Amino acid sequence: MDILLVASAFNSLCQRVYAELSDRGHRVDVVLAAQGAEPVRAAVRERAPDLVIAPMLTTALPEDVWREHTCLIVHPGPPGDRGPAALDWAVAAEAPEWGVTVLQAEAGMDAGPVWAAEPFRVAPVGKSDLYRNEV
Repeated sequence: MDILLVASAFNSLCQRVYAELSDRGHRVDVVLAAQGAEPVRAAVRERAPDLVIAPMLTTALPEDVWREHTCLIVHPGPPGDRGPAALDWAVAAEAPEWGVTVLQAEAGMDAGPVWAAEPFRVAPVGKSDLYRNEV
């Protein structure tokens, strides 16, 4: 499967998603959304991916992209949690349990249909370690 990762930064979560998908035989490309919507649109046009995954995105995907392609958002929070810095809040609050949710991109941030969700115990480690492992 041809997969395009869209990310604001190629952080530890993006790196883990990239490695896991590549190890499973998928062709994975990455586009950074830090320069705005046009590079994302261009990458989708050029690569024509089967699936778009956003494992670390601080801005919304362009509407034309999520309307025309299956786009999944990896949100580092349990179902129903919405908004930025979800994992930061869990770490700061010393939450004993948290979760990760994969949902379809829609107009509302983190509000689309849930495709998968998994709870996890919050280990006493930094955010990057949680991204690389539990999330």
